[in-house]
Amino acid sequence: MTCLNKLGKSVVAKTKIPAGTVITLNMLTVKVAEPRGFPPEEIFDLEGKTVKRDIEEDESVTEEAIENYNTRTKC
Repeated sequence: MTCLNKLGKSVVAKTKIPAGTVITLNMLTVKVAEPRGFPPEEIFDLEGKTVKRDIEEDESVTEEAIENYNTRTKC
């Protein structure tokens, strides 16, 4: 496994984000995190989305935590 796969950066919560909150960019940051969440290039896609479960500070933001998040197929 390469270092990139082990230490890839993900979007994480700057502070605790309660369930039902609409995400703003100031709630998010990018860090090396495990488990892997959304990649940094998708941070802007998360703005305006609603959180369906609490996300703790420094926790990776994952698809399972976002309501109605449509994944895009990447080539």
